[in-house]
Amino acid sequence: MEVMLIGIPFLIYIYLRIRLGNDISDQERDEALFQEGIELFNQEDCVKAFRYFDAQIIEYPKSATAYFYRAKCHYYFENWEAALNDFEKTLRIDNSIADAYLQKANCLYMLEDYKMALFELKRASRMFLGKNADVIRFIAELEFRGGDFESAEKNLKIASSLGDSQSTILLQTLFLGNIRNISK
Repeated sequence: MEVMLIGIPFLIYIYLRIRLGNDISDQERDEALFQEGIELFNQEDCVKAFRYFDAQIIEYPKSATAYFYRAKCHYYFENWEAALNDFEKTLRIDNSIADAYLQKANCLYMLEDYKMALFELKRASRMFLGKNADVIRFIAELEFRGGDFESAEKNLKIASSLGDSQSTILLQTLFLGNIRNISK
């Protein structure tokens, strides 16, 4: 009788732990599922990777990872608008993929929509918690292009402090010795 009183709740606990205790995210699960296509993309066989992810989207229409990698293939082929559409679909499905914001900003930049590119870069920066020097440098470049020199200098200093040597070079060339203190 005592075994039943202890055993039944324990079995219920184990069952619930297995059913509800899924500790991997949808993105991690999809990356494991689409490993073949991701490897094709990483090997720069983008034609095969595009075909792979195009087929996977038909089978898994709610997979942000499949849209994300198909968008990266479009970007590789310099098909900016198609890439932009797929990055937007990626973010509609899963808005926690920081790289999707960055890639979307790159597409907007290539389409010469600098204002929206800057908006998406600021979203990407928040997703990266302000610790991605490339994103911050890109924000500074767009701010400089838009005439906001003070913010551009500030962001270049932040990116430089994160170890980005390109930001240090940009500080020295764009602001021509008017730099108060790069290490600030």
